[in-house]
Amino acid sequence: MKNKKKCSSIGGQAVLEGVMMRSESVSATAVRDPYGNIQIESERFVPLKERSKAYKIPVIRGIINFFSSMALGMKTITRSAEVFADDIQHEEPSKAEKWLAKKFKVDIMQITTGIGVVLGLLFAVALFIFLPTFVTGKIYDKNVVDLSMYSPYLQSLIKNLTSGAIKLTIFVLYILSVSLMKDIKRLFRYHGAEHKTISAYEYGLELTVENVQKMKTSHDRCGSTFIVIVLFSSIILLSLLPWFEQKIYNYLIRLALVPVIMGISYEFLKLFVKYDNFLTKILKAPGLLLQKLTVKEPDDEMVEVAIAAFKKVLEMEADPEIKPVSFSIYTSMVKAKKKLAEMLAYEGVKRNYTEAEKEERKEEIAREVELILMAVLGLTKHSELSSIVRISAVDMDKAKDIATRRQSGEPLQYAIGETNFYGIDFIVDKRALIPRFETEILAEKAVKEIESRSDSCEVLDICTGSGVIAISIKKLTNANVVASDVSASALSLAKENAAKNEVEIDFIHSDLFEKITGNFDVITANPPYIKEEDISGLDEEVKNFEPILALNGGVDGLDYYRRISKEYNNYLKPGGVMFLEIGIGQKEDIEKLFGENVVEFYEDYNTPKIPRIVKIKANN
Repeated sequence: MKNKKKCSSIGGQAVLEGVMMRSESVSATAVRDPYGNIQIESERFVPLKERSKAYKIPVIRGIINFFSSMALGMKTITRSAEVFADDIQHEEPSKAEKWLAKKFKVDIMQITTGIGVVLGLLFAVALFIFLPTFVTGKIYDKNVVDLSMYSPYLQSLIKNLTSGAIKLTIFVLYILSVSLMKDIKRLFRYHGAEHKTISAYEYGLELTVENVQKMKTSHDRCGSTFIVIVLFSSIILLSLLPWFEQKIYNYLIRLALVPVIMGISYEFLKLFVKYDNFLTKILKAPGLLLQKLTVKEPDDEMVEVAIAAFKKVLEMEADPEIKPVSFSIYTSMVKAKKKLAEMLAYEGVKRNYTEAEKEERKEEIAREVELILMAVLGLTKHSELSSIVRISAVDMDKAKDIATRRQSGEPLQYAIGETNFYGIDFIVDKRALIPRFETEILAEKAVKEIESRSDSCEVLDICTGSGVIAISIKKLTNANVVASDVSASALSLAKENAAKNEVEIDFIHSDLFEKITGNFDVITANPPYIKEEDISGLDEEVKNFEPILALNGGVDGLDYYRRISKEYNNYLKPGGVMFLEIGIGQKEDIEKLFGENVVEFYEDYNTPKIPRIVKIKANN
């Protein structure tokens, strides 16, 4: 294996728990997520040499490549961190971030990456330019070393070489110190996996873990080698310059020459890669020596990640039709529940709860969190939720959106956009009331009545709202169902629910019986029955979000019942019956209105002895 069969244009970079591989037009980052799976994110871009003619100019192309690589590297590291550290991913954007995204159509990730690049550069400038220059100035300004016997040129040379030596010392100490960190140690091992994978490909070996592990961890095109070239190039170039008594010039000149040094170093790196002789081996030796610190032996799982990234690049280079993919970022279910509970706990701050109320509120929040998660995950049973250990970023964002709406006081069902009634899922929103549990009693009694009749029944549901009663009857029986409502928006919601549940119902825009024709075996209705004066005392989420039209029953809450009592008999077949939901305390009034036609009252399951449904027969 002394002669390589090919020299690959694919390079790489170690990231948090993974590796990024990059060709001229494709990058792919593979990361092993906290659950042991290999996640891959890929991207296509226009090659630098096609983006700018300047890229073809020696030295200039090195400057362009340096800044481009740094930006991509920062972006990749940020993305890999989101996958690996599930507790830091997808924090809610600040108001400023949202404003920037909306006003200037900018990607917040790009802004973050840009800021990261700038801060990284400022840190490097401070550590490797200003600090060595400052320390050198202090040494010779205070005559720690007397240079008066030397010529001005030699004095400048000595000072510049001293600054270079300090710079080199700082760099080595920096590498040694960061290499003691646990995460950096793993990063260096992924660095080794990257080198080995590229080497195996360049030797023409099949990319298997076994073959890759045979390779050396060092590589000529390593970024560590580039950094060493940069350091020595800066020392050599700067040693030729005068050392100015006015210190500001020493700082400014070194800062101005940074791009030039980067460009020259890039050309040297390309030269070292192209040629492999006695001279280049000597020149490459310091870089390979540094790799002893920055590149470590990977384990098999790390190699698997590097191979996955490399193969993805090859795959996308071979087939331009393959589309880029993104990471599937997850949050653990424990952290997801904690985050949502924190978002829903706003009321505990606004109100002074007793200890018992605090505990009750805590349990209520826990129930709502579970309902939110069940909704976004498409689950129907609480037991199913207990077996799920993580949630994707997409689903977590949906859950947080629901929690945010709930924070504003919006009813949970509206925030979720769906609720279950009588075992059937329905769409719910502000166009109609949220179906209550007591209304299920009405549906249950109506269904049993219809099933008890041998012939196919004709059913009318007035004040249908979201259509839950009519649709439940149609879905569970063979009845022909007509449904009406005075609200056009409520009818539109009812039609959506009928389509969702794949049932055919004849919907009519009608104020009670106004536009109804024909006779029916069963009539159902859940009319408005709240007293007008009681509307203001309802829960905030009811009076502020649910349609008042569907709540307001007039001065005594009986307006609609009076109208129904006068007309219903004209629409019932002989032997037909009607089921009505009524308000608490309205039993006696209903008995007066419908008289001897009242067959039976049915009590609320949750609060026994409180009649909520009444069955009324047709006149004989």
